[in-house]
Amino acid sequence: MESGRAADQTLWSTRFLALAAMEFWERFAMSGMKSLLVLLLVDHVLAGDLSHVLGATTVRDASAALFGEVSVTGLASQLYGYANALIYLSIPLGGLAGDMMGRRGRLVLGGGALMLLGLLLLLDARSFLIGLVPFAIGTGLLKGNLSAQVGLLFRDEAQRRRGYALYLAALNAGIICGPLVCGGLVVVAGPASAIAAAMGALVIGLVLYARSGSARDRATPGPVAGGASTPRVAATALLVVALTAVYLCYAAYDQLTNIFLVWARAHVDLRLSGWTMPVAWFASIDGAFTLALIGLSQLAMRLLERRSVSISAVTQILLGGLCCAAGYLLLAIGAATHGGATLPLPWALGYLLLIDAAVVFLWPSALSLIAAVAPGRLVGFWMGLFYLHGFFASLWVGFSGVFYERMAASSFWLLHAGVAGAGALLMLVAGLPLVRATRRQAANGAI
Repeated sequence: MESGRAADQTLWSTRFLALAAMEFWERFAMSGMKSLLVLLLVDHVLAGDLSHVLGATTVRDASAALFGEVSVTGLASQLYGYANALIYLSIPLGGLAGDMMGRRGRLVLGGGALMLLGLLLLLDARSFLIGLVPFAIGTGLLKGNLSAQVGLLFRDEAQRRRGYALYLAALNAGIICGPLVCGGLVVVAGPASAIAAAMGALVIGLVLYARSGSARDRATPGPVAGGASTPRVAATALLVVALTAVYLCYAAYDQLTNIFLVWARAHVDLRLSGWTMPVAWFASIDGAFTLALIGLSQLAMRLLERRSVSISAVTQILLGGLCCAAGYLLLAIGAATHGGATLPLPWALGYLLLIDAAVVFLWPSALSLIAAVAPGRLVGFWMGLFYLHGFFASLWVGFSGVFYERMAASSFWLLHAGVAGAGALLMLVAGLPLVRATRRQAANGAI
């Protein structure tokens, strides 16, 4: 694990707060730029002569060879997808680098420096596409090692899950604030000001992180957290099952920012006292609900602990899958019962509450489980594999979206309920038995 001095930290320790702050400012910068990327590409980078943009003609010609002639908007959409795919694929590689080099803190700082370099290159249209590469790779180095350090602060499983829940709150706060600030700056002062704000956010996070002492930690071989006596084969099987369940649930969840918005614009009554709510606000409501549910869930867990009731990480992943399935089942029922009529807004808000509850159950529990049972030499790699849920979810929402207009809306949402439900079923059928098996083998001294 990281330096033993970091074990059993409190949730308000300098190191934990620095890690949460780094996550907030990184998400601020990342989400701010993601919210503007397609618009910047369409309006500025790809709008003129592509020969002046390094790499643009190469990407355009390759795309045309595969898909035929591509419009500026289509090319921008493809570049957005490539950039996101590179980010998600870089995270497990960044975590593996931390496992092998044993210098997670320095890799976090190095990743932040690469992100800053990428943002600097984004300031000039000629180097814009080149800048996306160090930005994505830097994100992988930073994210692959930052979340691993959070898990290594705590030995107690309940405390570790609380830590990841608060860490998730910081992440969502960054996701909310980044697009608001950067989007506003683009309108008021232009794209350069938004990129500068993202750079400033990263600098603040990196300074706080470096001053906390986390950057000086050195990882040493050995088991982490509660995983010292966990049989390796059983632990690996449990992690594979848990991550598969997470991938399935997030595949359904991510339809929120894709086809759900298209469907809601046409089929949900967005009028509030004579005013029509922008459909894009569902994404902001999603973040606000998540933050509120984190607070409620932590209060509920504390009350249960006082009554000596503990809900394991595996059980919480199961509950997350059920909540996500219930959210899409609610949409399916609403679409089926209302026919061509518009659906009242509370139906959509109920859907958001359920899928956000799923995230609150899934995210902290899955990362806590990895910190508890993953082999100490590969904990960063496993943390990185967790973040691949975004990669697989993006593939799914793109693929499944093709069928939205080919099937009834109720059937489309029922399909997504089934995807999330499959994750919950997998945890019930395989996850819970594997937990019992690992406990029995650990008690018998099996390796």
